[in-house]
Amino acid sequence: TGSKEIEELSRTYNAMLDEMNRYIEELMTSQKEKRKAEISALQMQINPHYIYNTLASVKWLIWQGDKEKSVQVIDAFIQLLRNTISNKNEFITLKEEIENLKNYVLINQIRYGNQVNVDFYVTPDCEEQKVPKLILQPLLENSVVHGVSHLLGRGMIGLFGEEGEDCISFTVKDNGAGIPQEVIDALLDQEDTSFSEIRQYDGKESIGLKNIQARVRLMYGEAYGLKIQNLQGKGSSVTVRLPKLTTGALPEKQTKGEHS
Repeated sequence: TGSKEIEELSRTYNAMLDEMNRYIEELMTSQKEKRKAEISALQMQINPHYIYNTLASVKWLIWQGDKEKSVQVIDAFIQLLRNTISNKNEFITLKEEIENLKNYVLINQIRYGNQVNVDFYVTPDCEEQKVPKLILQPLLENSVVHGVSHLLGRGMIGLFGEEGEDCISFTVKDNGAGIPQEVIDALLDQEDTSFSEIRQYDGKESIGLKNIQARVRLMYGEAYGLKIQNLQGKGSSVTVRLPKLTTGALPEKQTKGEHS
C-alpha cells in the first residue's frame, strides 16, 4: 500500500520473488533427477561386471567337466539374478543382501574349494535396515579376486556388520595380499566419482570399490562411504558406512562437518 510508485515497486518485487522461487524449485527438481540418473548409471556399471565374473566361474566348471557343481552354480546364479537384476527396487533389506552374498560365496567356493572361506558376523538387529542393492557384494568380490583367490594357503574372509546410534557399518577383512596405497588414494579421491579411468591393481580392474564409493557419495553425501586399511602383504580391511534406513527413501545428503 502507499503511493502508486510504491505499489508498482511492491508488485515488481513480489513478481521477482515468485520467479526466483520457481527457478529454485526447478533447479532442485533437476538436481534430484540428475542424482537418480547418476545412481542408476552406477548400478548398471556393477551389474555387467558381476555377471561376467559369475559366468567365468560357470565356464571354468564346465571346462573341468564337473556337471553337478555346474548345476549348483547355475542355480545359485539364477537366484542371484532374481534377487538383484530382476528386482527393480533400488533398496533391499540387509537380510536380502546377505542372502545374495551367500549365493555369491557358494559360487566362488565351488570354484576355489577350501581356498576361499567366508564367515558372516552380522547382528540380527539390523537385518531389516534398507541398503542399496549390491552395495556389499563388491566388498566380498574384491577380497576374493584381489585378495585370497591366489593364496597358496587357506584364504579367510570375514564380513562384520553392526548398527550404531545413527548408522550401520560393514567391514570385510581378509588375509590376502593387501591393497597398494596408490590404489587406495585413487579409490577414495573425493573429487573423482567417474569411471573415465578404471583403477587397477594385481592386473585386474578395481571397478567394484570405486563403484561403492561413488554410489554412497551420490546417495548420502561425504559423511558416508569407504574406509580402507592397507595391510599389504598381510591382508586388507574395507569398511562402508551407511545411514540407518527402514525405508528406501534417500536421506538429505550430509557433509563430513555435519556428521561425526
